[in-house]
Amino acid sequence: MPSFWDPICPPQGIVSLRSYIEKLGYEVFIRDFNTDPRLFDLQRKYFELGLKLFPHWKFLNIFRNGPRYFARHQLAWFFGRQLGTKYEKLVGLILNFDGKSKCTKGMIKRFDSIVAEAFKLTEAKTAELVGQIKPDIIGCTMLESTFPTALAILKTAKKNKPKIKTLLGGPGPLMGDKIEHGNLQRILDKCPWIDTIICGEGEILFEYYLKKSFGNKKIIGIEDLKNIKKAASVMDLLVDINKLPESNFEGLTIKRYLWLSSFTSRGCPFRCAFCFENSFWKRFRMKNIKKVLKEFNHLSDSYQNNKFYLSDSLANPIMNDLAFGLKNGGTRYEYDTYIRITDDCLDNKIVKRWADSGLARARIGVESTSPRVLKLMNKKITTEQIGKSLNNFSRNGIYTSTLWIAGFPGETKKNFLESVAFLKKNCQNIYQADIWEFVCSPEGFSIAEEGINHQAKLAYPEELGSILPLRYFELEGYISPAERFERISLFEKARIRAGIPNPYSISDLLRAKDRWIKLGHKHN
Repeated sequence: MPSFWDPICPPQGIVSLRSYIEKLGYEVFIRDFNTDPRLFDLQRKYFELGLKLFPHWKFLNIFRNGPRYFARHQLAWFFGRQLGTKYEKLVGLILNFDGKSKCTKGMIKRFDSIVAEAFKLTEAKTAELVGQIKPDIIGCTMLESTFPTALAILKTAKKNKPKIKTLLGGPGPLMGDKIEHGNLQRILDKCPWIDTIICGEGEILFEYYLKKSFGNKKIIGIEDLKNIKKAASVMDLLVDINKLPESNFEGLTIKRYLWLSSFTSRGCPFRCAFCFENSFWKRFRMKNIKKVLKEFNHLSDSYQNNKFYLSDSLANPIMNDLAFGLKNGGTRYEYDTYIRITDDCLDNKIVKRWADSGLARARIGVESTSPRVLKLMNKKITTEQIGKSLNNFSRNGIYTSTLWIAGFPGETKKNFLESVAFLKKNCQNIYQADIWEFVCSPEGFSIAEEGINHQAKLAYPEELGSILPLRYFELEGYISPAERFERISLFEKARIRAGIPNPYSISDLLRAKDRWIKLGHKHN
């Protein structure tokens, strides 16, 4: 797992992949570079410098929205730092994401020194690791924020062991990007040290890659398995999650995680217009509750930790069975997971049952409280239901970590101010309010309300963007990034005035907990 990614819990994707492949007889090692404090601190150092140079970043939820631009800066440095003025122009555009952060040459050099330190440390760690393990194959998780260091890891591995096979895998470096969009081929064209990209759910694809079933194919997706396995449809190729082996965290610095990781399902039964979970996982699948409880017991006993972070897209479908099973299992656990507002959330008796079973924190995708925008997003909930649900969660002591989106296509400033007003009115029932900028996916919004324009334009001029191994897009005809961040700033100022924290450190977490208790929400 490359940096930079918050090490809340062990990285479930590579843990599951390792456990699956190990059962087939392969020797597998996993490492997470995010638990190296030297690397992890560099991202904070980068944004602290930004806050010093541009104090208004304080109102942009920069530790959530900033990593996207930090990653783009890393890519620009990795591929174009020798290009002089052209490089400086590109980095200037990247760092001026909000239209108010114009960089001088001297400022760019200061940011560059942090980026250079991150790559230097990454390359040194990789060289040491490859020298110790001497692997035949090395693979990295490909997320937007981990993509730059993934490229550096694989390049260093190839340099130190030329015959090593290098792989990228995972959801991809841009939200909703697919093989046919061209970005994965662009990566291969720009990065000759990468041998293969595996796109999609990894266990079975990696198994057949190891069996050499794909020949010389460099980009592999689940469609490529249809002929090999003579399957009638892609759905017949999905892994049975009830048959996956239990997680094995060996090789990870387990004490550096607040929670253990687990999952009860893959995919999502809902279809929000900004999300690509259904596209990635193909179909919603749920684990048997007995298997879930057995895994909790096994992992808790093995690693002496009773706290779990469930990495499900949404845990709603299993929540009632999980709560019943945990309540009657005799062992006390805490768990943190993503919850969608549904009818169950409107019933205080059900929410209390969840709290009594150990639900400590609900990460709730509110997104917006404008009825019009909720309809555009295909959320199928109302503002009133959101308010009632937050009240039910908070009165039962469950931390309500709310997630919001600024600048969804079709959203007007008036619509956005409805969300700001809701935040102020309901602040006592909101533990955290994380606002993210809307980001364009080339996939478009096939299930959104009619009238949303799917046409995309390049985010950077081609003569500068050509430096990068990815093409970044904006939707044509909607508000600019500067306007999105202006809305984020409005929201953040209202959040701060309302006293709602966004904790990112241990001291922040302690202050947030004290506030929650003082509000009368006794935490479990």
